[in-house]
Amino acid sequence: MPEHYLRHPAEIPILLSTAQESQPLNFCYPLNREFSPAGLSCVSDAYISPGSTIEISTPLSHPSLSATGHVIWCQQEQPGFLLGIGFDDPDQAFSVRMIEQVCQIESYRLKQHRRGRQLSSEQAAVEWIRLHAADFAAIGQLQ
Repeated sequence: MPEHYLRHPAEIPILLSTAQESQPLNFCYPLNREFSPAGLSCVSDAYISPGSTIEISTPLSHPSLSATGHVIWCQQEQPGFLLGIGFDDPDQAFSVRMIEQVCQIESYRLKQHRRGRQLSSEQAAVEWIRLHAADFAAIGQLQ
């Protein structure tokens, strides 16, 4: 199992759905994975077969951002199953990076809120971009 995948922030839900599932599956668990060009890593409540096509979206963005990839590996982990998702199409890889950037900004806003700082989404985006965008751009370029 590759160890380097773009890590999705645990406190931000993303929706993944497959052609086999009539309802989207929610993924929102902490991960201990590093960033890399390989893909996206998240935890699922359900087993998803490697090779399955999967659509990724987030309820945070309006209009909704989405990307389509495929499950590279699925390994049982408590709770649920750890997924590695890959992207063959550079446009889909770019879309997932945009989804993850929106999620990282919202995660930053929530962390600031827990520290007693009230930030709007726009304020959080400005701060996060100033503090982290250069690192995010350099880390895990999905190709």
